[in-house]
Amino acid sequence: MILAALNADRPFHPASVTKVASTLAFLRAWGPNHRLRTTLAGRGPIANRTLAGDLVIRSQGDPYFVFENAFLTLLALRDLGIRKINGRVRIQGTFFFNWSRDAAGKRLQRALEGRDGADRWPALRTHDMAASDTKLRDVALRFGNDHNQRGPREETLVIHDSAPLRRLLKEFNGYSNNIFHIFSRQVGGPRKIQRTARSVVAPLARAAIVIDNAAGGGRTNRLTPSATVAIFQALDRELATHALALNDVLPVAGIDSGTLKNRLNTAQQRGAVLGKTGTLPSISVSALAGVAHTKRYGRVFFAILNKGVPIWLARKKQDAFLRDLLEHAGPAPPAYQPAPGPAFTEARVSR
Repeated sequence: MILAALNADRPFHPASVTKVASTLAFLRAWGPNHRLRTTLAGRGPIANRTLAGDLVIRSQGDPYFVFENAFLTLLALRDLGIRKINGRVRIQGTFFFNWSRDAAGKRLQRALEGRDGADRWPALRTHDMAASDTKLRDVALRFGNDHNQRGPREETLVIHDSAPLRRLLKEFNGYSNNIFHIFSRQVGGPRKIQRTARSVVAPLARAAIVIDNAAGGGRTNRLTPSATVAIFQALDRELATHALALNDVLPVAGIDSGTLKNRLNTAQQRGAVLGKTGTLPSISVSALAGVAHTKRYGRVFFAILNKGVPIWLARKKQDAFLRDLLEHAGPAPPAYQPAPGPAFTEARVSR
């Protein structure tokens, strides 16, 4: 049953609502529990608390490797008795650090030396008992300049497995992180995202779907409101096969941190809407799509794609529309409990 429709089959730029199609493609490719591995290996023997050669980072492209994750591996290296590395950090594979490429590992090395990220150390101390009584400067590594000493092969020292994919997707959608575009290359890039989106709509509606940027940037992406709703419904079905729900990968308005934290957040509305925002000021695009939980109609899937309206006004009207819907149909927020800690607490570190 369609409650209301206007220009439902007209293509608009969806901005970051595109990320919902990307989320669906990632889940279909890897499943919600997939983890990306970052392995720290040593070149050379360890003696007198010193690794003789380089520290090698073998990366599977974890997009959520940030200061806290680096510090978890730092603690693991300390547990191995390592205090100094005579070489430097060397990267194998695609390595991201704090949301951007760190191909030479220079920014990671600064963090391991305790010269960057000190403001994030307290977060680690809050959630990791091993760090509760230590200071960053007490565990930081020292790096030397001898790159010549190395053993016959690299020896694995520490293995860091990311938080499960579902948690990464939840964070990326909540904060609308544009690393989604680069990250999408691991599952086929924008063309794969576009094929996935087109596969869930009727054949005649497929040509109107254009995805050239998996994060929703640029000027060429296009979705129709009806296709956007179809993608949300397909994502809902995909999650159900894993006994998960949309709120496992998308933010809940008024509760989850990020772009929906301060929207639809009154006592009556809070938790009744979840979804994805989209904003592209350079071409006056603002979007909001997702699900409203109501007493009268149950779940109402919606897509509001605005073009040519001032961003502040578009958001005001989007929220007004949903407030009216909830007032008319009665809000029915489902039981929902946010994750108890930040994403790095769900990473796994082993030796």
